[in-house]
Amino acid sequence: MFRGRSTVVLAVALALVVTACHGSAAASPSTPAPLPLAPGTYTSVAFRPAVTFTVPAGWENPEDSAGYMIVRPLGDEVNGIHFFAAPTALSQAAACPTSAEPNVGTSSVQLIAWIRSLKGLTVGTPGLATVGGLPATSLDISIAPGWTTSCSFANGLPTVPLLFVGAASLGWVVYGTERLRLYFVDVPNAGFVVVNVDSSDGTGFGALLSAAAPVIKSLKFAGG
Repeated sequence: MFRGRSTVVLAVALALVVTACHGSAAASPSTPAPLPLAPGTYTSVAFRPAVTFTVPAGWENPEDSAGYMIVRPLGDEVNGIHFFAAPTALSQAAACPTSAEPNVGTSSVQLIAWIRSLKGLTVGTPGLATVGGLPATSLDISIAPGWTTSCSFANGLPTVPLLFVGAASLGWVVYGTERLRLYFVDVPNAGFVVVNVDSSDGTGFGALLSAAAPVIKSLKFAGG
């Protein structure tokens, strides 16, 4: 679940949680619908490090900011590929604030270790991958069976605060039946990027992994 950057954005996020939608919480009600991308190769305008990606017909890029970007099937507010620049651990305080968790290291290795320690998550064995021609570590994540702790904005759904992106002042919270695969990619001279293949209701996760695979394979990072 994506938490946004203003009171208006947060109100939209609440509505999306109730309907088990995801990803578009960063947009206000007045934001025009994003246009479909023509099949081809694109490079991020604001996201840093710059990332180049190739998409087939039927995809869109509704947000491209310094710390956060999303590429997803056209009009799909449930499934998408999310990019986070140098995220850190999100606060585990009961109030679920959009701020960093103290005393957690900021490297990709330290963040992976912290995520694997969270009791509210089921985390698969870390896998070795190649993303953008660079070595990467993958983690499959979902809410642990029996976990009941919830954030106040989640309408009673079980939640676990996960990632904080200071450059975009946003947090990412795993909730309900959400399933995600995170790729941690260390980019030379540019810190690290987390690429999140995410299905907020979990039902389309397998199909999303298949659809996202060629996009992930196409990625190139500036400096990589």
